[in-house]
Amino acid sequence: MQEPIASRFKDSMQRLMNRVAGPVQGNPGRRLFLALAALAPLGAAVRAEAGKQGHAGHGGPLFPWRNPAIALTPPPPLTGKGTGQVYTPHIPTLGHETDGGVKVFRLTAQPVERLLLDGPPAPGSLWERWHTAKGAMHGMDIPKKVKIWGFNGSVPGPAIEVVQGDRVRIVVKNELPEPTSVHWHGLEVPNGQDGVGGLTQKPIMPGETYTYEFTVHQTGTFMYHSSFNEKKQVGMGLGGFFIIHPADGSRRVARDIAILLQEWFFLPGNEYVDVTSTDPNWFTMNGKAAPSTEVLTAVVGEKVRLRFANLSNLHSHPIHLHGVTWRVTGTEGGPIPESAQWPGNTVDVPPGAVRDVEFSFTNPGYWHMHCHKLHHVVNAHAPVPMGVMPMGGMTMLFDVRDGHGAAPAAPPDQGHMGHGAHSAPAAPDKNHGGHGGGQ
Repeated sequence: MQEPIASRFKDSMQRLMNRVAGPVQGNPGRRLFLALAALAPLGAAVRAEAGKQGHAGHGGPLFPWRNPAIALTPPPPLTGKGTGQVYTPHIPTLGHETDGGVKVFRLTAQPVERLLLDGPPAPGSLWERWHTAKGAMHGMDIPKKVKIWGFNGSVPGPAIEVVQGDRVRIVVKNELPEPTSVHWHGLEVPNGQDGVGGLTQKPIMPGETYTYEFTVHQTGTFMYHSSFNEKKQVGMGLGGFFIIHPADGSRRVARDIAILLQEWFFLPGNEYVDVTSTDPNWFTMNGKAAPSTEVLTAVVGEKVRLRFANLSNLHSHPIHLHGVTWRVTGTEGGPIPESAQWPGNTVDVPPGAVRDVEFSFTNPGYWHMHCHKLHHVVNAHAPVPMGVMPMGGMTMLFDVRDGHGAAPAAPPDQGHMGHGAHSAPAAPDKNHGGHGGGQ
């Protein structure tokens, strides 16, 4: 009977290591290269055999992104139809049904194709004028299409908003090629509802549905995310906001905006995220990299709240907003008492953490918001040697009007710096978008 391929490969590797560790004769580097080359066909055979045998422990083939035998369903009908107070640029909110006083939400974990970067900004838009004014290099806005995992066709998943004291039921369907589960990050729930696959519940197998139900008593900004094979599944995008408003209607602000921070590594020309990397090269706010991030709007004197949550595998993100002094008013533990809040204009958001900040603009204009790890504000298109980089990654802009609605001045015309002459319009991009809903 033929010896199993895996055993043959292991024995061959041991013989190789014995040879490499033995007396050195001639060129040891050449000897090692030739030995590894001889083992390459056997290694390929091991990988092929693993594909036939299936993913150890689950009894089926291992699909990196999607199992073609599992049909992907459209987003549940109430996706994008939430009625909450928080604006989540680029991602929908989630509406709910009511069943005897219980708010029922539906999430489908599934493969998602998404553009992290849509392509060059529209001619005449604020982004295009800014890049022209700084003399940024051409060819840095190539669309970045990726195959990742999300909920209800969205990455991040749709935001869930509830009110303190609500009884909620979340029905989760799994259309991924592997088991999953959902953890309610920061929520104080019964242990059986905590969502740790294999520990507090049976994992949700592909094609199956699982129901969570609990009463929320906290207030603040929280998250939900996969809690099964987390390094891979959270790294591929499985997460979203879970926001709980006070029952007494307090803590309302004029503009309440939530931004989820994520990081990714993609090899050039590859649509699949490499979750083994510790050197991410794409960085997103609500699933978009600049210049495809939305230009936010505000008015001088309005109270603004920004809710930052970090689902990155590795890095913290120090988010800085020009032109304001804010107060840090909340964490993943809920609101901070006023006496304990602290001022600043840069707040570090570690992985798994939330930071709420509140402020008012005192001056109109275009105000720059970005991660202050400067590797995180460019996209992975840079040639060598590197010229003037356009803004990318974790970068967003505020278009702040005065109380009369007057538009800020346009960026200066710097056409001689590399893009050719360009006449900047006086008005900002008409497609900035307001705060009327996600997309």
